[in-house]
Amino acid sequence: MLDPIVGTLISISLGLMLLFAAVHKLSAIGEFRAVLADYRVMPASVVPFVAILLPLNEILLGLAWLFLNVSVWLPTAGLLALYTAGIVVNLLRGRVHISCGCGFGRSTSADEALTWGLVLRNLVLIAAALVTALPGTARTVGNLDYVTLIAGLIAILLLFTAANQLTRNAAAINSWRRPVARDD
Repeated sequence: MLDPIVGTLISISLGLMLLFAAVHKLSAIGEFRAVLADYRVMPASVVPFVAILLPLNEILLGLAWLFLNVSVWLPTAGLLALYTAGIVVNLLRGRVHISCGCGFGRSTSADEALTWGLVLRNLVLIAAALVTALPGTARTVGNLDYVTLIAGLIAILLLFTAANQLTRNAAAINSWRRPVARDD
């Protein structure tokens, strides 16, 4: 059984994340189109269409999480799984110097590397979306629950930001590590 505050916390968090990601993609649509093309997982002819379709989907899902009392856990998990599959395909190909395209905190075209940390992050987000499919409890929400909700939102924001920064740092450190040639 899902506590109503946990369900609300997940809904608000996923809704805001999807909206921020969509706004970033649409504000730098040319860069996002280039990132999508760089993944090499679809024909080049459909990239411009997909570059518009993905952020529009994120907007619809984000608004649904925030304002509609509808179940959007499955399409959200599907969209995140699609993003994750694109990352995994490129990691397995050895193509790591591609922007993830999510754009949290930097330009989509910034020189960052794909990592398994991004896959893990997306799996956690997919799990969060799936948790909301659980039946809710009939517990009455009290005033203290709203304090818990605000504290939870702040904690999630800080954890998400820290996880993204650690993923970027790890990718940067790995790119700096090169075998040192020795004159033996």
